[in-house]
Amino acid sequence: MTYWPVPALSLALGLLSSPPIEAQNTGTARAKAKVDIVQTTGCVARRGDPATWWLTRAAAPLITREGVFNQAVIDDAKKTSVPGTREFHLVGVADFLDADGLLHSGDRARFTKSDQVNATGELREGRTVLVKGLLIDAGPESRINLTAVVGIADTCR
Repeated sequence: MTYWPVPALSLALGLLSSPPIEAQNTGTARAKAKVDIVQTTGCVARRGDPATWWLTRAAAPLITREGVFNQAVIDDAKKTSVPGTREFHLVGVADFLDADGLLHSGDRARFTKSDQVNATGELREGRTVLVKGLLIDAGPESRINLTAVVGIADTCR
């Protein structure tokens, strides 16, 4: 068996000569995100066949930080949310549906069993919700790629 140390040596030398990622970014400002994380309230609706999820009568979205909602934000939304005029197509909805809804989303049933479902059930038609997600304000419709959903009323306001 012939042993060829040259490729391994070349790789090792290449790794040693490359500066670490932190060093490569030194002196430059952190790049601004290409999309904003926003929160808003509105009424959940389903449209079309196959059904798509929408936030209707939504308030103007507010830029916010990533993460879950704290109780103060939820309580404030319950007290102060008023119907708005915006509409958003909601994407990334599967985890916020009920268990049956999640299993009927795309191919989820192929790799998720009913006893393994991790869905919040917060996204239900006819309900007022507080949502957080990535605002995609391009194309013919504005979309929010959901990262958090909390029901604030069981009916639309």
